[in-house]
Amino acid sequence: MLFESNMKEGDFREGIATVYMLPGGKYGRHVKCRDCHLVYVNPIGSNGKINEDYAQRKNNDACIIRGSRLKAAKSQVRLVGEYSRGTTLLDIGCGEGFFLFNASRMGYTVKGVELSQEAGEYARREFDLDIETKPFEEAEFRENYFDVVTLWQVLEHVPHPLVILKEVHRILKPGGLVAVSTPDFGGVPAKILRRRWWNIRRLHINQFTTKTLGDILRNAGFKSASPVSYKECISLLMLFIPLLKYLKVYKPLKALFYPHSIIGKMLNKMVLIYPSTLDNCTMIGFK
Repeated sequence: MLFESNMKEGDFREGIATVYMLPGGKYGRHVKCRDCHLVYVNPIGSNGKINEDYAQRKNNDACIIRGSRLKAAKSQVRLVGEYSRGTTLLDIGCGEGFFLFNASRMGYTVKGVELSQEAGEYARREFDLDIETKPFEEAEFRENYFDVVTLWQVLEHVPHPLVILKEVHRILKPGGLVAVSTPDFGGVPAKILRRRWWNIRRLHINQFTTKTLGDILRNAGFKSASPVSYKECISLLMLFIPLLKYLKVYKPLKALFYPHSIIGKMLNKMVLIYPSTLDNCTMIGFK
């Protein structure tokens, strides 16, 4: 065991309300597998209950994260384009559809799966995307159908990541590409901050490193699993809000930093660009 939980009943559901990264927040009991060395939360809730909680997630932060996520998505699409041959693409856990929107503009025929009803509706309304709002395991896609499947910041949230990846392998065409990105438990920020790292969160069930992510891809049947990088983006507004919440001064200042306020608009336009390897591990593999 690495460290004990500080969560209470209901904390997981409450944590789904925001995308912001708050250091030193709530987290489950973390253990490390003796065989594969994956760090994960034990015990965890049932898969059905977790899916139900995510399905009810509100879409409160889309206007704040939109600009940054669209910029990062362009780099993600370019990354996929370097390694993929075909054009049929599925994004699992597609959220508000920022990646899929950019992929569609680059000529891909896209489809998304998302648990959050509100996020899926946003993607349909804003970008006219084909989104199924249901658990991926219930979608029942055809075997050997997609050229590309992507999972951006998804596997850390699911109780059974190997099951998900085996299903991804089934629905990919021979030679098809999978691209996966998760927070990096072996990265510099995680090593320095330890349990106060912002990705030790109540929503993160699994904590991957580049090695454990590559191992699980190979165990699912993927070949040539290798680390890659893209350009991540975050606006100053996305940084300021969690900092103010951490300092417990956000509520009295909320009106100043609302995304449609003068300060909010200015901070949202100021974007930091950095390599994804700074805090994430990103891998590709082939069927």
